[in-house]
Amino acid sequence: MSTAKETETMSDKRNGSVGQMISTLCFLGVGLWLIAEAAMTEGNPLRVFVLVCCAILSLLGALRFQIAMMAHWFRPT
Repeated sequence: MSTAKETETMSDKRNGSVGQMISTLCFLGVGLWLIAEAAMTEGNPLRVFVLVCCAILSLLGALRFQIAMMAHWFRPT
């Protein structure tokens, strides 16, 4: 069970700051753009592979707070 301090900290993190929202939107936008570039690339499988890898990492960056919350569930108390 989480303490009041942990609950307060988690709710503060959920609201986030403007900078966090901007960086999340940037990660999301770049990830989507990289997927579009990979879809339009023909004849170069290495380039497609690198673009898709970068897109996945960027999209994971957009989900970083959700991933941290899920990791918190599995952390031993």
